[in-house]
Amino acid sequence: MADVGGPIDYYWRTISNADYSTSFIGYWHILAAFSIVSAAFLVFLSILIYRADPTNGKNRFMAFMLMTEAVRCATSMLFWLYSWPETFLSFLSNARIVYYIMSLQLFFLYVLAPSFYSSKKVGARLSEFFSGRGLYILPLFCLAVIFSISMLMGGVHAAIGDVGWTYCSAVGSGTGSTASGDSMPFSVTCPESWSLVYPMTLSSPSIEPLSRILLLLPTLGAIYAAFTINKIYSETKQKVNHQTVEVRAVQLGFFGKAVLQITTIFMLFTLIGVLGESPTLNTHPFNPDDQVPKLLIAIGPLLPTTVVLAALFEGLVFTYAMVKNEVFGIDEKLRKGFTTAVFTGAFALLFLFATEAMEAVFDKGWIGGILIGLPFIVLRKPIITSLSKFSNLIMPESFTPQETTYIEMYKAALSDDIITEKERSMLQIQATSYGFTKERVEFLEAFCSEPSTEEE
Repeated sequence: MADVGGPIDYYWRTISNADYSTSFIGYWHILAAFSIVSAAFLVFLSILIYRADPTNGKNRFMAFMLMTEAVRCATSMLFWLYSWPETFLSFLSNARIVYYIMSLQLFFLYVLAPSFYSSKKVGARLSEFFSGRGLYILPLFCLAVIFSISMLMGGVHAAIGDVGWTYCSAVGSGTGSTASGDSMPFSVTCPESWSLVYPMTLSSPSIEPLSRILLLLPTLGAIYAAFTINKIYSETKQKVNHQTVEVRAVQLGFFGKAVLQITTIFMLFTLIGVLGESPTLNTHPFNPDDQVPKLLIAIGPLLPTTVVLAALFEGLVFTYAMVKNEVFGIDEKLRKGFTTAVFTGAFALLFLFATEAMEAVFDKGWIGGILIGLPFIVLRKPIITSLSKFSNLIMPESFTPQETTYIEMYKAALSDDIITEKERSMLQIQATSYGFTKERVEFLEAFCSEPSTEEE
């Protein structure tokens, strides 16, 4: 059995000795952990949407979509989450199949999503079916499609791709195997540049024809959904429909998803262009006959990371769209969460790249840390203000029916610029009956006092 030591010791060894040009696996572990955390967050958002109104078919559909995104995120970088033992090869291979089943399922969900906002009879029938029994049938259908096509193409490993596994205990010769049971197509050689992280195992997938198609499908589905809902939004806007804010948010969510998915496809084609072919089991840092380009090291894990980021953006915006009128103050919390996440994530990525660049050029990584850290500290407030404006743009202020009623009452009381004790008492009774917190009441009244206040 391949022994790599305890998990804490192993992670400390790989992450503390991570090096962009050599033993980069520590970076991949961090990105894989991020995908798992993101999956858990998407599960939370899915439950939030469902619990906001379980009887609403649209809520059930959107919750199901985000749960699908969560499973896809959780399986996107499972290979690099840990130094898996050889006995986990079957598990990793099956998890990869689940990833592509979720990809196909998302394609159909994206295509079906506009039907929930369409005024046509066909749309009404589709939305009714896929908010109920259709949600149980779709996963089984996608499972059957994937396995049927895989069998026609010679099996899962030939259609989707095999999973390679290597083990290095020290510098020199290593061992390897695959999920299909075949031997690795090269002699595993453990390089000196990775010596600080040994012993370790490394799992790596190949990308075969069916997996390439399934990577492309969600992008096409997101593009279709974005433009279809854009058309519906234009019609809704002209009719001044009460759903305008929700449709706009869903439209924006799909456009953001489409842009990030297109970025993923672009990176995939870049990889293929650099390698001259799709990644195979030979594309491995322990293959002495195949020098892995540094561009592959940089872009490789960013491809599934972009998938995760797209899912997070979609999840936040869809949650805003579905529960903004059901959960008190949820839009404000989502905006703050979005701003904090973008600021922290941007700082972490820039800090990482800057320190590695300075380490590679001057052998002094701390210079990069200072170059990135100081501007973020000095310009923290203007950066957060700009991000807040952007978050307000994609998730504008919206109120529940109860909050709208309170705002109308407060404006009526304030019409003569004076709120009497009786009026204040009535407002307090109303706020209490609606379950508003003191902070929420202050926020609503401050909102009414803004010169450019417009009700959604």
